[in-house]
Amino acid sequence: MFYLLEMCPKPNVTTNALSKKSHVEDLPEPIMTLFYALVSEPDLQQRWESLTFPIDFDIEVFKPDFQKEIKLLQKNSAQEVAPMKDVITLNCSVVYMSKCLSWNKCKASCMSMGAKSYRWFHDGCCECVGDRCMNYGINESRCKLCPLKGAVLPTISEADYGDDEDEDEEMIQ
Repeated sequence: MFYLLEMCPKPNVTTNALSKKSHVEDLPEPIMTLFYALVSEPDLQQRWESLTFPIDFDIEVFKPDFQKEIKLLQKNSAQEVAPMKDVITLNCSVVYMSKCLSWNKCKASCMSMGAKSYRWFHDGCCECVGDRCMNYGINESRCKLCPLKGAVLPTISEADYGDDEDEDEEMIQ
């Protein structure tokens, strides 16, 4: 039985407890045309890296519910088979900022990019999320320069949540 466990893919092991915790929030007034224009090509200044991947949605989610459905159940000897649900595939696009950002700067940066929502990891990694994603994008800290290798990271109680604005970090414009 042990050999079966070895065949299963191992989860991505994150060495930092702060990389496992995150905050998510929907943003007011997203500008999706701006967001998709920014993620359609790589950022030449390498301020962020975009990632696009397919997501399957049940088409029932997009249909209006004008009437309540009434079902009558009958008992019979024939086996009932549930019909295949219609599925629509959409591309989810997310952006990972290269450098660490405070919580407030992450939110402001994602707003300035036109994102629908964002995920800020407690290690400072910032993920901006498009409107065709489920569950606020990818629940994994993937920023290139954050956290810095060999850097001493604060504990969760010491983490920078953006209460005091630092002037040395730039917001994406």
